[in-house]
Amino acid sequence: MSAKLIAIVVAAALLFGAGFGVAKLMGDRNLAVLQSAWDKERAQLASDRADAITAQRSAEQKQADAIRQAATNYEKGKADAEQAANQTVADLRSGAVRLRDEWATCRATSAVVSSAASGRQPDAGANDREASAGRIVRAAAQCDAQVIGLQAALTGERVGQ
Repeated sequence: MSAKLIAIVVAAALLFGAGFGVAKLMGDRNLAVLQSAWDKERAQLASDRADAITAQRSAEQKQADAIRQAATNYEKGKADAEQAANQTVADLRSGAVRLRDEWATCRATSAVVSSAASGRQPDAGANDREASAGRIVRAAAQCDAQVIGLQAALTGERVGQ
């Protein structure tokens, strides 16, 4: 009986060992599969992060370019406004452009002033009106340039989103 018992114990130990070995091999295989999947996922996440950083930098660069262009356009608009104001004043002084009657002195007042002793001197108000017209043209053109510049900056910012 003891030989049978020893044979049964040895057979049980061999079966147990074989089962353990098979389970270990299956576990190692599953671990390798999971490790490979984990490595692929980490690589994909790293690639996605790099793509996101590249896209963000590209969007920031486009926005900066749009703002830079808007600033350039604004400065050009300001310079054009100054030139337009100067041209308006020059045209008013040369007579190439005339102000509407609402801007000119009243004709009755003009007649009274011209008949007065001090009325023999040139109308100093004409120079003031011409300068005022130039300031108005300059301010309006600068406002237009600023609005156009801000709209361009906003458009550039929205393009980057």
